[in-house]
Amino acid sequence: MRRADFWYGKRTPLWLVPVLIVGVSLLGWRLTDNYESGYENEAAAPNSVLIEFWTPFSGGDSSFMNALVAKYNEENEDGITVRMTNNKLDDYYAKLSTAIVTGEAPELAIMHVSKYAQFVPAKFVSVVGKEESAQAGIDWDGYNPNILRKTIINGTHYGVPLDAHFGVLYYNKKWLKQAGLYADGQVQIQPGEEGFTEFLRKIHAQVPEDVAPLAVPSIRIDSLWLWWSLYSQIDGGGQLYDVSGTHAQLNEPAAKRSLTYIDSLYREKLIPPDINDATSQFARGRAATLFLGVWSIGLFEQAENLDFGVMPLPQIYDHPASWGDAHTLALPTGTDGDPAERQAALKFADWLTRHGDLWAQAGHIPAFEAAARSPEFLALPYRSDYVQAADDVAYFPDHRKQGRINDELVAELERLWSGNLTVDRLLQKIGPKIEQILEE
Repeated sequence: MRRADFWYGKRTPLWLVPVLIVGVSLLGWRLTDNYESGYENEAAAPNSVLIEFWTPFSGGDSSFMNALVAKYNEENEDGITVRMTNNKLDDYYAKLSTAIVTGEAPELAIMHVSKYAQFVPAKFVSVVGKEESAQAGIDWDGYNPNILRKTIINGTHYGVPLDAHFGVLYYNKKWLKQAGLYADGQVQIQPGEEGFTEFLRKIHAQVPEDVAPLAVPSIRIDSLWLWWSLYSQIDGGGQLYDVSGTHAQLNEPAAKRSLTYIDSLYREKLIPPDINDATSQFARGRAATLFLGVWSIGLFEQAENLDFGVMPLPQIYDHPASWGDAHTLALPTGTDGDPAERQAALKFADWLTRHGDLWAQAGHIPAFEAAARSPEFLALPYRSDYVQAADDVAYFPDHRKQGRINDELVAELERLWSGNLTVDRLLQKIGPKIEQILEE
């Protein structure tokens, strides 16, 4: 692997989860004010095992995780102290990589499953052994299989799943009622391309001109998430490479069908052009529907006079699917010298996943199925409306160059949505571009 390929995460915007603005932070602070102040610098108690824990969270996510770490430190009887260090996501993986190379890695780190294809071949992630995981109480059978499988490579566990986060459809009840599309607590959408298009057309005809029927930015990664979702809903879709991962291989009929459909929504202005901040637009009531990840729920819960709902992305093609990723808990390489510290890290990881109902306040779906079925989780507003969609997450392919290829796809899609490129021309270009990146 070339150094440029591994360190690419430092400059790519691909892994930037949208920062939840002030509303989310206020939500997290309100719910976690007993734990938040100065916690990240807490010192270890005498004779305890100190675990350094790195995260890339922001806004409400950071506040909720701080609260969980503090709760664990107060309650655990194993003499373990966890010290959390939060990093900005845009340079998190570069910092983590440097720490691993220089022998200064934390005992435990949050890692997106989309990063395993880079970190595992580079031997930057330590194997979680069968005996040590059993000793820590980890029940591998207790995790959502669709999430768990992403942390297993060649039959070996490399991380403990924490959650799944994926694209959902947010909707403004006021505008849907005005369009006659919300009744008895249900959104009225007919199946297929025609059904979803007609749904958006009815909204467009009944709401003010400055209200977007569907808000999706034409720039950045959001529209790639939408295309990947629909491409993955088609039987045989959701592929970019051949089996070996050394050559480009799209399902061109499926790719063309889904691209043409989304392009038609932009052309008809059912997705208005030049949307830069779809999250803010929806929070202000200027969008009837929004495709975005579950992490924005906290913000919308705090938005004044916003009566909204959440549902899985509608099934438009053969089966349900929506782009997603997952947070996991990994043991960076270099942490395998002290069995006591590894055990402490794994015990904390196990505790954290079993308390996924608390982490779910940030919007994510717990990977530990008992937490996702718990009364505490199901009592949270909105979450039960999309929890089953965790079974249908369409992850990007496990490829070490996926980040670079996604950036190229984003750039080409921006040209398509702006009218500077046709679907046929995009499909002609993207294969050679992928091949070029794979050959570098």
